[in-house]
Amino acid sequence: MAAPRPLRYAIVLWWTVAILLLLQAGLMWSGRAELVQQLAVQQQLAPADAAGRAQQMILANTGIAVVLAAAYLGFGVALFKRHSWARIGLSAFALLHLVLVLGSGAVFSVHTILLVLGGTAAVLLWRAQSTEWLTGER
Repeated sequence: MAAPRPLRYAIVLWWTVAILLLLQAGLMWSGRAELVQQLAVQQQLAPADAAGRAQQMILANTGIAVVLAAAYLGFGVALFKRHSWARIGLSAFALLHLVLVLGSGAVFSVHTILLVLGGTAAVLLWRAQSTEWLTGER
């Protein structure tokens, strides 16, 4: 028996969030020079200090993006295999992601799109059809 439509849509939305996170991290790497210049001007740093700070920011953001993307992709696969525990794990990672976004103050960028996609996916993930399929008899 195939997964119900709301659950399939939720998983696709989570995978879309994962892909967008990885794309965003890639764009940060490609825009590294602009970030160094921006840090030098805004924080009045020497070029070497701005480059070091930019490197730290990019590495931290890339690490977080990779962990979150891996979680969204892995939990999505587990959901397709009818592991009901994956829904709780996915929800926990989504809450962690929400706290990270709100804590960073970067709510008016691509994070807004990620929040909308994640919120929609969370609602679909906990719909009655999804719950019945995940917890039903096998």
